[in-house]
Amino acid sequence: MKAPIPDISHDLFDLSGYCSIVTGASVGIGLTISEALARRGSDLVLVGRNQERLEVAAGKVREIGRRVATVTIDVADATAPSRIVAAALSLADRIDVLVNNAGFMTFSNPLDVDDQVWDEIFSVNVRAPMRITRALLPVMIKAKRGSIINIGSSWSSRASAFNQDGGGVDYCSSKAALQALTRATAQDVAPDNIRVNAIAPGAVDTPMHAAHRTLLFEFEKYIPLGRIQVAEDLAGTVIFLASDASGYITGQTLHVNGGLLMVD
Repeated sequence: MKAPIPDISHDLFDLSGYCSIVTGASVGIGLTISEALARRGSDLVLVGRNQERLEVAAGKVREIGRRVATVTIDVADATAPSRIVAAALSLADRIDVLVNNAGFMTFSNPLDVDDQVWDEIFSVNVRAPMRITRALLPVMIKAKRGSIINIGSSWSSRASAFNQDGGGVDYCSSKAALQALTRATAQDVAPDNIRVNAIAPGAVDTPMHAAHRTLLFEFEKYIPLGRIQVAEDLAGTVIFLASDASGYITGQTLHVNGGLLMVD
């Protein structure tokens, strides 16, 4: 089918009636994204490993006035895709947006990268997004609409700047693979009016960087926009890609990093 032409007589950023899935939703970027989606009108399915933190996040969504369901599971678990899809269909009987945000970071160099660590990071950062996407695509294909947003990294286009334990050959490779997965999937599902894009943050001040937060802030002087990135800096881009405002954008990786990495 042909992509519909946006109706600019309406609020292109309105997500009222949507059902959005966010993985890694209990903390950091995922929590902020979830709140932002709720404030634009979307109901939420929040996915994470920590049930207590998920319930706190769910409470914030309910305070905004949206319906919410939680799925406490590691996204690498083989049952995660089916449980996530079931939760969304039970909550809203539809799936409009998937934000594949869950991920983790390791920093190995080619001489000492461990096979098990390599497999683990790829299972979470690449295989899990693929499997969750695969599980929900039939729902989006039936509806002839949907937006899938993969949270990647600017280090998919360059080596990691956090060099304390090596150049990050494992992390950088996994995020580059996610970027390629985004493009390939976008091409395959475009005829069904399903869009697939990625967001590539820079160095974001989140709990994931707690162990090397001092090092993180050393890179602030290299950021053209003058400060270290926070999770809120990604909220607008997620809303844009989730909404009809980006209805003619697919297969893209948007670098949101304050200019730390400038790419075409």
